[in-house]
Amino acid sequence: MRFGKMIATAGGAAALAGLVALGGSAAWAQDATPQAVEAMVPRPAHIHTGTCKEIGEVVAPLTDLTGATGGDRVGQARRAIAAESSFTNVPMILDAILGEDHVVNVHLSAEEIGTYIACGEVGGMLTPEGAVIIGLRELNDSGFTGIAYLAPGADGASTDVSVFVAPTLGGGGNKSAEEQEEYATPEGDMGGMDMATPASS
Repeated sequence: MRFGKMIATAGGAAALAGLVALGGSAAWAQDATPQAVEAMVPRPAHIHTGTCKEIGEVVAPLTDLTGATGGDRVGQARRAIAAESSFTNVPMILDAILGEDHVVNVHLSAEEIGTYIACGEVGGMLTPEGAVIIGLRELNDSGFTGIAYLAPGADGASTDVSVFVAPTLGGGGNKSAEEQEEYATPEGDMGGMDMATPASS
């Protein structure tokens, strides 16, 4: 199964959700409460001309990003970071998108369309399948980063675009006291490694 097809599924979205940790240096933590899920509103996204410093006009609208709701909580639901995703088949070939300066830009909401939360310039190394994977950096102190995956469409005349964003929670200052205690490393326990003593060669 091609990777481009895999990420269009819910399972693929879960597999890629862990890749959105572009802005956090520490372990993530979030108490996944029903209130947090309900707070997720659809987030418009587009391919624009320009750069993330100078975002231009909309070239192609993308499907709004949404989070999973209504399903059963599975796995480490309390610790897992709730990611938002979308998939769109854009009627442009990838070469055309790469041929000029374009960005993938995510907005806070339809009501606050002028507030940008994450953006990434489209470019980089092609995968063996001919796809491009880009990072989406945080904008306007939104607390969100993400990735976008752009792959040639099966029809040869379009591009499949998958976008993922998630809140970046890094550092003790962004966690509650309860979360800091939950994620604190026991003193002297470094997974069998003593980080204070250089390894002998």
